Amino acid sequence: MGHPSTRNLQGRACIPTITSLIFHAATINGNGESMGPGSIGGIMNDSAAPDRRLAGRTSARLSAVLGMVLILAYALGALIQRHFSLGNTPDDLKVIGLDWIVVLVLAILGFGFQHRDAGFFGLRVPRWRDFLVLLAWFVVTGMLVVGLSAIPPIHRALLALPNQHVANVPFVLRLGLVLTVAICEEVIFRGYLIEQIRAWTGSIGIGAWTSLILFTLPHAWYYGFTWALVIPALIGGSLILLYVLRRNLPICMLMHAMVDGYFLLLVPALAGLHGG
Repeated sequence: MGHPSTRNLQGRACIPTITSLIFHAATINGNGESMGPGSIGGIMNDSAAPDRRLAGRTSARLSAVLGMVLILAYALGALIQRHFSLGNTPDDLKVIGLDWIVVLVLAILGFGFQHRDAGFFGLRVPRWRDFLVLLAWFVVTGMLVVGLSAIPPIHRALLALPNQHVANVPFVLRLGLVLTVAICEEVIFRGYLIEQIRAWTGSIGIGAWTSLILFTLPHAWYYGFTWALVIPALIGGSLILLYVLRRNLPICMLMHAMVDGYFLLLVPALAGLHGG
């Protein structure tokens, strides 16, 4: 999710290279395929089962393509939606339901058909250094957002954005929305998208730029193709860079939740204390 204007702080939050680190060579081969027991790599090394090998390779490739098509449809669908408001309870419930359905399908494709392990998608237990980087990244990103928001063309575009009246939605639902978007969008646009493209091309940079485009486009339903779209693009770029440098998806989920939580939970609460 990106940042609404300073005048409309109860508005929509962000729903919504770079240096590549050495990946886990012990579990991923040169083609980006997991070599664990029962994996596609293991099947390919099993000379006694050519039929299984062919079927496994075919299903893995088709499932990978299907996953990418699903992400593209998800991004474009969000872009062209009409009459949507984060201040509307049914709309928020639709977002929560759709996001979890997409992630469930990607999990079935990634774990079930491609036989990837959790580490392939950046699902690792964070270490203390990850949390330190997260805090620094959050502060720097916030400062950049504030600085960009003060630039006249961007500032005027942000002021023109409509108020989403997020405070009209029950707190529990807003909390569910924050957690859902933070978890699901990071899985979709970072964990699955970037790593799948890296496995295909050998370049994490191509995956990062593709992620930035597909993450930013859906936000045009609210920001439009105006200077205001720079804000969600900046946040998306920050999350992508954090993922590429740390290769830890839970850390990105936490930062995403902090950004959205500020605008969907904290700002409406503070506005309520000051009489709206």
